[in-house]
Amino acid sequence: MKKFVSLLLCCMMALSFACAEAPASVTGKVTEIEKYGHALLDVKIADFLAAGFTLGDVVTVTAGTYNDDMPFFDGYYVDKGAYMVRAYPGHEYIAVCINYGKFAETAGIGVGDSVTITLKEKAGALDVQVMNSLVYTDDRADYATDEVFANFRMVTAGQIGEGKLYRSASPINNEHKRAAVSNALAETAKIKTVMNLADTDDEIAAYVAAEDFNSAYYKSLYDNGSVIVLSMSIDYSSDDFAAGIIKGLNFLAGKEAPYLLHCTEGKDRAGFTSMLLSALMGATQEEIVADYMLSYVNYYGIDPVAEADKYNMIAEKNVMDMLRTVCGAKKGAALNDADIAAAAEKYLTDHGMTADAIAALKANLK
Repeated sequence: MKKFVSLLLCCMMALSFACAEAPASVTGKVTEIEKYGHALLDVKIADFLAAGFTLGDVVTVTAGTYNDDMPFFDGYYVDKGAYMVRAYPGHEYIAVCINYGKFAETAGIGVGDSVTITLKEKAGALDVQVMNSLVYTDDRADYATDEVFANFRMVTAGQIGEGKLYRSASPINNEHKRAAVSNALAETAKIKTVMNLADTDDEIAAYVAAEDFNSAYYKSLYDNGSVIVLSMSIDYSSDDFAAGIIKGLNFLAGKEAPYLLHCTEGKDRAGFTSMLLSALMGATQEEIVADYMLSYVNYYGIDPVAEADKYNMIAEKNVMDMLRTVCGAKKGAALNDADIAAAAEKYLTDHGMTADAIAALKANLK
């Protein structure tokens, strides 16, 4: 974390050295289309910064049929459907992205194609970068408890009963060094059924075969047919995402609680599912926001009181937009008078879940 804070400070200091000559420009090749449609380039973050770009700059991207401006950030700080160049913490190379979208598909590009990025406005989005700059570590020593480290918690919003529903970071994918801890907490909670929103069966096989595999309890659930693997996108407004949600919840409806919801970090896809179930079970908007935002408290140490502006901005761009999607409300609409429970049930039925399956799921959660 200290490394990226220092990087941000260096970037801010570099503003005074903006060059009066031709604007910085870099051309790279697409080396990979990432799982969620982002275009990864062969341009190293360090080289991109050395070329004169700074976190918070606005740049012009030319790729395939696309030619337009976007900000350069180290996280997904743009609205859903908006564009950005990404220098993600812990990654070596930059990528061009659409938040909850597929840049490569939109631009009509693939591996080997050229992408040119040119500086448009120095520090044009620096205020957003500074406000949102969030980096977490994968070191257990940096967190107060195993539960905080694994983003593991019981969800009891609305009429959800004690010990019925949990959410966490992945107990099987050890990318962020949390799998063994999440697995142990799932075993302690006596989890019986898991909704895995992130992985494929092949990916699970790879995790099990890895040298650092230490998730025997999770594997026993998987081997017993108590884990549904959904490999969902992160675009929560898409029909594919809704189909995955219905498939997963139908699975839960026919299985015993306690249930565990997880993706990779247990933050967004698990956050949407937890939001939806909480809404279905009569939770208030305040309960839903508090549960979602606890992930940001756990990972990034955001203080809801001392950092209220940042806290509320993140909630508005994420969980509130998710809730509006479920309610069929317009962007930015207030939901104070909305019947959230009815909206959640309508969302489920509109996307193919039967009344009987919804009733069974609600009964299991009470």
